[in-house]
Amino acid sequence: MPSRFVMGMVTMCRVGTLLAAAALLGGCAAASAQTKVLIYSDQSAGSLLPASALRSGAQAAGATVTLTTAPETFESEISRWPWARIYVTAKWDSAVPHYVTTLRQFTMSNPGSMVYLHLWHDQGRTISPEVCVTASAAQTLWKDGITVIRYADATDSGSGYGGQSGVRTFDGQVWPSWTDITPRRPTGTILLPPEANQNRAEFDLLGWLGGRDTCAQNCTTRFHQALQGCNDEYLSDTSDCYAIHPPSNPAALIECLKRAGAIFSQCLDAALFRLNNCLARCPQTPKPEQMPGGGVE
Repeated sequence: MPSRFVMGMVTMCRVGTLLAAAALLGGCAAASAQTKVLIYSDQSAGSLLPASALRSGAQAAGATVTLTTAPETFESEISRWPWARIYVTAKWDSAVPHYVTTLRQFTMSNPGSMVYLHLWHDQGRTISPEVCVTASAAQTLWKDGITVIRYADATDSGSGYGGQSGVRTFDGQVWPSWTDITPRRPTGTILLPPEANQNRAEFDLLGWLGGRDTCAQNCTTRFHQALQGCNDEYLSDTSDCYAIHPPSNPAALIECLKRAGAIFSQCLDAALFRLNNCLARCPQTPKPEQMPGGGVE
């Protein structure tokens, strides 16, 4: 059993982390014009849409965005700046990527910064490089020394956090597993052009779709508005957490922050879902209908 001294030191470290995050939170509004965002996308079939959407959304909000598509480059960029937000969109792997160690170190050193991982699951399927897919995803939020994971569009046979199916919370920075979670079969949604594979690292899905018709442009604009709403609500919710539950009561504060994180993940998932549906309605969005299984086998 841990000694009182050890338990006291753990509590002091937790309070220190929350105090640092609270101090950074207070300066967010003043620093918004200088927001720097780092994005890593592996440019896989389930990463193209969220990566492009988060990138364009951050740019629309006035942020300076650095996009990386190679894991080695991403890892080297992590420690170069106290990024306000870091987004990762990649296919989930049971083997934790090498860059996660550096990402965890960043999160511990910058508790007020947001790290958000959109990790989609291929369900072991073979997916054509010519399609973009929607799929189950472990939406993982690291902030304020805690992890909130929301398994979107998947079946949960376990116990969700606070009665919320598909939601798990942890202390520290946890790489998601799929224990008790069953991912669904990915669905091919967009047939990609030849240039998507000729220059995969540089391909911008929404930029390409927006160049085809105004319908896709309108879908993207609505996503930007929804994303800004999610960010504003999350900032408001976490500000309330710090105001109502001071760091002298860390247990209550942490629970409040976990609930705020779960709500944010749900909000972002809904925004991405609406974006995908909106794009599907656009007449100029090419569909993989003629491909076997829609490009998923």
